[in-house]
Amino acid sequence: MEPVFTLSYSEFSAAQQLSRLFPATKGYSLYVPLSRQEKGVDLILARRVRGRTHTAAIQVKSSRTYSLRGLRRAAQPRIHDTFFNRFDAPKLADFVLLVAVFPSDVARSSREMASWWSTLVLVFSTEEMRAFIRSVKTVGGKPDGKFGFGFDEPVSVIQTRGDQHRRYLDFSGHTLANRARHIREFLTRKDPSR
Repeated sequence: MEPVFTLSYSEFSAAQQLSRLFPATKGYSLYVPLSRQEKGVDLILARRVRGRTHTAAIQVKSSRTYSLRGLRRAAQPRIHDTFFNRFDAPKLADFVLLVAVFPSDVARSSREMASWWSTLVLVFSTEEMRAFIRSVKTVGGKPDGKFGFGFDEPVSVIQTRGDQHRRYLDFSGHTLANRARHIREFLTRKDPSR
């Protein structure tokens, strides 16, 4: 009997999005640790630069996506909402990806799409994630056990839970498309020993 290795759908979906932005034709490689006991590392993105391999360890966290169709209000202009459980940012990860899979109206209306499902991926460095988690509070100022983001399509993303002052902060700059350059720079950084 052959052993079977499985990957959660959120990790697979994140890997799929990463491989589109960081293709092998540009020198990138994507790896999955074989040990599921590897705390804080779900994916490894690598790039060979000047004879050295640079890597980024990635932790993937996922959320269910809730439809707000019919419940839209002017103060919360969005169709989809997510709820992530509060977590400690992993020490071994360089980046944390927050992933939400949702039914896309664009995909549903296009016969060219292979699936009706789309993926929202938000990217944080581990330091950014730690600072964000520290800021996740209830209206009363206590640590909130959950945080969330709302969006229609994954272009404009706002924080919907976890902000003590309920300001609906814009996190669109954290989408994978917007943070790809940051990851590229991380993978091409100069080796300090040179």
